[in-house]
Amino acid sequence: RALGLDDAVVSTDEKAMARQRGRFDLFLDAIGARHSVEPCMTALAMDGTLCPIDMAAARQP
Repeated sequence: RALGLDDAVVSTDEKAMARQRGRFDLFLDAIGARHSVEPCMTALAMDGTLCPIDMAAARQP
């Protein structure tokens, strides 16, 4: 909250993510492993920003 965070949701919680559809202006994706970004993109508002924090998984074979 000190950084201006209003809410946080665990992306693997399908019910919680369904309630967030189109809600976020910024989605910080800090999973750090290969995964689908679809839940993140679905939660973004129009013109929202998806910010991947760790791209280490992209370098893995």
